[in-house]
Amino acid sequence: MNKPEQLRSYSFILATLRYRKLIAFLTRIVIAFRMKKVILIFGMSRSGTSMLGKFLSLGKTSIYMHEPETELMKQHFGPDRHYTQQNFWDFVHAEVPTELKVHTLVCISLFAVLKAPFFSKAIVIKPISFVEVIGESSEALTNANIVYICRHPAGRSESILRQLQHDQGIEEISLEALEQISQDWGRTNKTIKELHRKNPKWLWVFFEKLTGDPVTEFKKLYTQLGLPWNQSIADEIEKSTTGMDGGYYNIQRDSRKQADKWRNSLTAEQIESVRKGTLPFETDLYESF
Repeated sequence: MNKPEQLRSYSFILATLRYRKLIAFLTRIVIAFRMKKVILIFGMSRSGTSMLGKFLSLGKTSIYMHEPETELMKQHFGPDRHYTQQNFWDFVHAEVPTELKVHTLVCISLFAVLKAPFFSKAIVIKPISFVEVIGESSEALTNANIVYICRHPAGRSESILRQLQHDQGIEEISLEALEQISQDWGRTNKTIKELHRKNPKWLWVFFEKLTGDPVTEFKKLYTQLGLPWNQSIADEIEKSTTGMDGGYYNIQRDSRKQADKWRNSLTAEQIESVRKGTLPFETDLYESF
């Protein structure tokens, strides 16, 4: 989308918010009528959502949309409001109500299905960290496929530490802050587990399994989602998950080294802080560490 299209799309989203149930109903009809498979990727930040979305859309009949709502929501600032990355994230996480987040995802799905060429069969949408509205999004788009990816709390924490160093030059954070990050992980995944029990059609995948044997595990996912699999897809995944790392935000890396990287990167004190943060939530997602 160019900037005028982004502005028109954002204006449409705001103008139709009060009619969101009708728009969701129409979107479900359009998805069915155009025979498109919409796949929504959810997960906490630094959990492998970008890798998951990219690799699920390698087929020639698939379209990948990476965080499409980012550019739309930037329209909130306009020419008369000061935009910074921090202002944007403060707006997204603190000011955007649940119904607007869900409606934005619904409208993005509607726009994508309407604009998709005839030959396309699947549209894979990886939103920004909208994991808190996974349940409401599933209710609004009942014929969309929901995939949730979970990563070990220590692995995610280690990735966040590297992100802070890469983006902001922050070399370390307090053990208390690390414990709070892990509490957020525990709270979120306990909630998602409860929602998953009520929505067994959702696919729950583990970062560690995907990175441990990516070709095998993604072939299983393609089958579960009804996506066509071929050797060129397998070759591309193998190529992207072996060899040298391509940089912090690049999915090109030796995937088999990712799952347990935290064991050598975090100190014993940091690992204990992560463990303490997750304990109260009793998610039982990972063995004791």
